[in-house]
Amino acid sequence: MTSVIKSMVIVRYYRDDRPWDLKLVKNPKWEDVESAIRQMDNYCFPIVLLSLLEFDNGEDVFGDDDAFNIIGAADKCALFHMIHDWRYEDPDGDTSEVRLWESDQGYYCQERHVLRDIEKALRIIKAFYDTGSYEDLDSIK
Repeated sequence: MTSVIKSMVIVRYYRDDRPWDLKLVKNPKWEDVESAIRQMDNYCFPIVLLSLLEFDNGEDVFGDDDAFNIIGAADKCALFHMIHDWRYEDPDGDTSEVRLWESDQGYYCQERHVLRDIEKALRIIKAFYDTGSYEDLDSIK
């Protein structure tokens, strides 16, 4: 089955003085996406974006408000989408603030929006990868 995802961006930060950079993967296979998610570490690899649009320049994906955002680390990430106002949420989670993405400006969210189960995160991301839809993501266990 061909995915609806046309572009994936992986953002990389360095622990020395080098500036951040990114890798653009066009028409990523699921194995590419899963590998990118599993390498996320909250500092050097804190951001993966999946887009339904095809881009020639990875920085252009940052302007895609329709991109699926994965922020944090493999074992502690936030999944969200700007336009559809969707984000992963644990209804039993608490509202205290958590910092994900420790390099650069970081990303802050409520504890209830942090997913700490990599396998569940991958199931949710795979459902989006296959469909490009947010419709059934909340029902994934």
